[in-house]
Amino acid sequence: MTSTAYKHFIAASAHLHRLVRAQLVGDDGLPHAPTQILGAARLAGLLMFRGFRVDSSALAPGMRMLSDEARHGGLRLRDALFATLRQLGHPLVSDDLDPHCMTPALSRLAFVEVHERLTPSTLAYLEQSPMGVRNAALAAAAACAGLVHDHAAALPAHQAAALACCGFDEGLTTVPWPLRPAQLVATRGWAATAHIRTMS
Repeated sequence: MTSTAYKHFIAASAHLHRLVRAQLVGDDGLPHAPTQILGAARLAGLLMFRGFRVDSSALAPGMRMLSDEARHGGLRLRDALFATLRQLGHPLVSDDLDPHCMTPALSRLAFVEVHERLTPSTLAYLEQSPMGVRNAALAAAAACAGLVHDHAAALPAHQAAALACCGFDEGLTTVPWPLRPAQLVATRGWAATAHIRTMS
């Protein structure tokens, strides 16, 4: 990765971290650790899916679809998660993960709600960036690691990382929902401003 590409990667990761912290909150405005961690991971998986060489036009949105690309994409997302966690002081490997936390039931938001809150702004941001969706997915995985670190007091890292891997798998195997034009219009200006701020 060139220095310029790395700069865009770091900027995207920081932007997605802030986006999740701002958008995935309860009615009281407070964060919920499992919802934010799983949400960032679901976003990472969905972004990676958008980069697959597969025609999903005939498939129902929200449908689960297994593929070799999903398996390979999952390995890349996990690598990005664990690498970032090591940098943040959490040297975890797959064997450390708590399998009891690999469940979407810990989230207070359904998958489609996470999509509606995060995907339009993310795609609008990427319109202003040279980064493709696969690298954006890795940036989302790095942002997810940042959220694991942020919430370590509420959810131990070995449990939070397990939840993140669950979210990766969900996103990687779920046909993305279509975006309504109004969703992109409503978020495009804010996302462009955010891009300028993160690259300054």
